[in-house]
Amino acid sequence: MTIPANVEDLDQLVSKFLSRLGFDDIVTTLGLVPHAANGETISLRMPLQDSIAQANGMYSAAALFGAADIAGTFLAMSAYADSGQFPLAVQSNQNYMSNSKTEYVVATAKILRGGGSVAVTEVTVADSEDKALMHATFTYVIKERKLGK
Repeated sequence: MTIPANVEDLDQLVSKFLSRLGFDDIVTTLGLVPHAANGETISLRMPLQDSIAQANGMYSAAALFGAADIAGTFLAMSAYADSGQFPLAVQSNQNYMSNSKTEYVVATAKILRGGGSVAVTEVTVADSEDKALMHATFTYVIKERKLGK
């Protein structure tokens, strides 16, 4: 597989994956949609909505983590997973640097290292004004997995 070269390819990857599940997963819950792709990185956009906000109306840390993990997962899946394989996070590190009430945030993932059955991604989550809110790294093990319930 290859990393999507444009947002249309990323949209196709995400849509095809979600259609195989048979239920609405966390991607739907967070409102994540493809934002950009260039053959090296992919970006997912997440709108600010009440269901993912903390008490002061900003993005919850859990929602930012989710956006980062899912961006890293789709990147690792596109770069290294064959049909039937799925990347499972086995380690992660997050640094929350700021927060925001902007309309949306963008989680942008790039590969740091990968091959065989392991992928390491780096993800930055920035608000719609390009202020960095979070920096994360994820290590994924890529194995055969049955998708869906």
